[in-house]
Amino acid sequence: MKNLFKNNKCDFSLYVVEIVLLAIAITLISFKFLKWNYSFQKLIPEVIYEFQLTINYDNVNEPLNISAFLPLNDQRQEILDEYQDYAGLKLNSHYSDNGRKIQWYSSAAENKSGQIIYNASLLNKRMVFALPDSIVILEQYPQNFKRYLEPTETIQSNHPIIVRLYHQLISDSSNTGNIISSIYHYVSSLETLPFKGLTDAVTAAKLEEASCNGKSRLFIALARKAGIPGRLVGGVILNSGTKKASHQWLELYLNGHWVPFDALNGYFAEIPKNYLTMYYGDQFLFSHNPNITFDYNFKIRKKLAIGKTFRNELIQNPFNAYKAWEVFEHLGIPLSLLQIIIMIPLGAFVITIFRNVIGLETFGTFLPALLAAASRETGLLWGMIGFILVVMIVAVMHYPLEKWRILHNPKMSILMIVVVSALLFFTMIGYKIGLNDLSYISIFPIAVLTITSERFSLMIVERGVLKAVKVMFMTLIVISVAYLAMNSLAMQSLFLAFPEIFLILITLNLWIGRWIGLRFIELWRFRWLID
Repeated sequence: MKNLFKNNKCDFSLYVVEIVLLAIAITLISFKFLKWNYSFQKLIPEVIYEFQLTINYDNVNEPLNISAFLPLNDQRQEILDEYQDYAGLKLNSHYSDNGRKIQWYSSAAENKSGQIIYNASLLNKRMVFALPDSIVILEQYPQNFKRYLEPTETIQSNHPIIVRLYHQLISDSSNTGNIISSIYHYVSSLETLPFKGLTDAVTAAKLEEASCNGKSRLFIALARKAGIPGRLVGGVILNSGTKKASHQWLELYLNGHWVPFDALNGYFAEIPKNYLTMYYGDQFLFSHNPNITFDYNFKIRKKLAIGKTFRNELIQNPFNAYKAWEVFEHLGIPLSLLQIIIMIPLGAFVITIFRNVIGLETFGTFLPALLAAASRETGLLWGMIGFILVVMIVAVMHYPLEKWRILHNPKMSILMIVVVSALLFFTMIGYKIGLNDLSYISIFPIAVLTITSERFSLMIVERGVLKAVKVMFMTLIVISVAYLAMNSLAMQSLFLAFPEIFLILITLNLWIGRWIGLRFIELWRFRWLID
């Protein structure tokens, strides 16, 4: 009776703690919504583009000179972060109406070969212009617009072929809105060719086919014939992957604004968010010594990030994890590390559900959460593949060590060396074959992999290969779910804005900690008995 009273008293105190924790969490969350105008709409993530330009040069027997246009900040695109690696070279930046041109050079033939890498994190916006029916074409534009109205060697707006084509397309030159629409539809209807070099406006009109640069030059030539200023725009379409292709579109100066058009991809007075502007005008993206071996590529990947506006709002308000980010930033630690740290409790809770409620068995209690966090950079697929390969390699190495009766500590040290070697090997292989995700496998926690690999090997010895593989499969399931939960930007935003959710997690863990019911897997195993 005394023990029963004691248990009831314990149960009551636990219920009180759970209620208090939930009450504090709900009160703080409600206060944020009512007092500081928090909203779930603001937690919607933004698309961030990770852009890398890699330039390789070789066979340099003279002073090196390489130039390239790099992105600029403007009203449509924002550079959140950027850095360059140009070891052994000097750098010079030049800003003009054409853009930001960077020159990498050496004063002597001291760099026979080398590599230049430019990385940037970009936040781009889609822009759409609503064109009125009547567009004002000035009889005289300011002096600085003169170059956007005159014919050039590649935009021959006064050539007889362009003039004749213009009069065929435009029957009423007083209808300015119809002028632009007619030119756009005509150029869009031309056959599209893959890029094979520079195509001028006249050639595009003759052949009635062109790539992006030929169509854009023809569009501008016809617009200039109508007295509308036009200019080429060059850059890169930010589709995920590795490529060498750049892109050209154009802008017309209409009613006081530079309005974008892309007749190749079907954008009328619109520019999508994945267009990265790098220069303006009829320019070349790169220039370099004529007698060197020159190669380049672009690597692009998309990721989601918390909205900058809401992030700035959160920094101003108390009771959120962005206060910790200010400390991290002061110490030079990136926000991504804070995001990982703050999501590990969620990963641990996912594992608790799978182990205590569902009934899956895993290698280690919270090892899957750490592996899920490490897979953030590799991606889930390559994280899984790398994890399996490393575990298998170490499992093979475990057999001779057991046979030779090596003591535990030296054995673990040897296995850790094997893990490090395997991680470095896969990183190098990933880099060589262009699999950047696989290259990041070196950030996997070495101790976690070593312990997991040893447990896999021991389970093979003690419980058989089939059981070890089964537990490995269940571990991979738990890692996958933990990865999806921990890398959900919506969840990251939620935890950063409302760290009091940790109190809710504690309450749920207290409740699950007293779980006395059958696990789901046991319900399935013993379904015949239940029936």
